[in-house]
Amino acid sequence: MLRRARDGVESPLGRALSNPDLKRLLLEDHAALEAVIAGLAETFESGIAAPDLGEAWTLLEWSLRDHLDAEERLIFPFVDPALADEVEALRGEHDQIRRLLSQLGVAVELSALRKTSVAQFVSFLRAHATREERSIYHDASAIGGAQRGLDSMFQRRSTLLAKARPKPP
Repeated sequence: MLRRARDGVESPLGRALSNPDLKRLLLEDHAALEAVIAGLAETFESGIAAPDLGEAWTLLEWSLRDHLDAEERLIFPFVDPALADEVEALRGEHDQIRRLLSQLGVAVELSALRKTSVAQFVSFLRAHATREERSIYHDASAIGGAQRGLDSMFQRRSTLLAKARPKPP
């Protein structure tokens, strides 16, 4: 199960250098994160061994923290000032996501993760992604300076995903 979830995740890295459309890149990254989330949920639902669940959780946590950091450094500072309140609300949601990642990560380590906690977290993440897509991503294509930083994020993610894929026997 975990292999399929990881193998199905493709970072937008390959398209990043040739695609100046930042909105599309950001939407593609949300889709890649959604695949990681689905993989975690599938791994959890299948009752797979704790080490595999920990591996799936680590992949989600690292990818999500990297995404949040990139948005805060590369997108938020350049969003239209008229959306300052929205940016602050999103920043608050980012803080909440980080807290939940830490809390749920402890539950994973203690083999105490609950289905309801995972479902609530996934629901919150999806609502957050939808909010970003409808607000600050609207004019993301105009943020030219973010391209290089996003390319770096996609490169890090690609490296992580390559390391996470199982080695052939």
